[in-house]
Amino acid sequence: MSEHKTSHDIYIGSQGDRAYYDVYPEKHKLIIDIHHHYYPSKNFLKTLLKDMDEAGVHKVCLFSSPPQRYSDIEDSDWKEIFRNYEDRIIGFGTITPGRHGNNPELVDSYFSRGFKGLKFIVPTNRYDHDGFLIYYEKAEKYGMPILFHTGVVARRSVTESEDVSSSYMRPVYLDRIARLFPKLKIVAAHMGDPWFGEAFNVSQKNPLFWLDISGKGIWLKAKAIREHLWIRLRPEKLVFGLDEQSSQYMRLIHAWDTLFYEMGLDQKTRDKIFGETASQILSI
Repeated sequence: MSEHKTSHDIYIGSQGDRAYYDVYPEKHKLIIDIHHHYYPSKNFLKTLLKDMDEAGVHKVCLFSSPPQRYSDIEDSDWKEIFRNYEDRIIGFGTITPGRHGNNPELVDSYFSRGFKGLKFIVPTNRYDHDGFLIYYEKAEKYGMPILFHTGVVARRSVTESEDVSSSYMRPVYLDRIARLFPKLKIVAAHMGDPWFGEAFNVSQKNPLFWLDISGKGIWLKAKAIREHLWIRLRPEKLVFGLDEQSSQYMRLIHAWDTLFYEMGLDQKTRDKIFGETASQILSI
């Protein structure tokens, strides 16, 4: 007589014997937030570290303010970070190419101060403009990954005039950069929202090109991922990023982990998205 397995037997069996939907999510051994902004406030650093600990976030890529908004308070925080918290906080220096003149020496300055990567945003021309290529050449030489804002960018003010074009930050403009500098590691923030298909195609063609899932509208991002998954997008191209106040870690980690689970991505794949792929990008 053959042995009859109950649902309880299936539940407690080895994971290899069960369908993905019977294997409940486990705690990730490594969570890296690849997209986090510095906010000038008295207790920013203390709050960030506390929220990371409570949410189980092991490391964060923290973006400096651009040079034109760099304050004495922020300078003091970065000195403390480099002195005491480099094991938790990975510094990314922010560059706004073309604004206040073209200054590729910023890459040298950030590298010499201990920043491990770069964040690019609000350029005065397309990211792949000839005048900006020297930035990427230097970053490749130093082994500094670059995270580019891609997609429509938020406004700093709804009442003041600003000369910013989101069209300069389309993900397709990173394709030329990836081809010219094949050793440069590139992350396209927000998956190019709303140009998702464009971002997925560029990631498919370039080995050292990834997409972070940070930002608002996670239902739209999840819908785009589900629609393109295994066709124009592979899950190992995705990395977790917050781009919110650190108080939102627990909410968004749970939300994204649940969404990926419901898409049928197994624990190993979700582990890559939440930390393991980022560790490869950051060489840690």
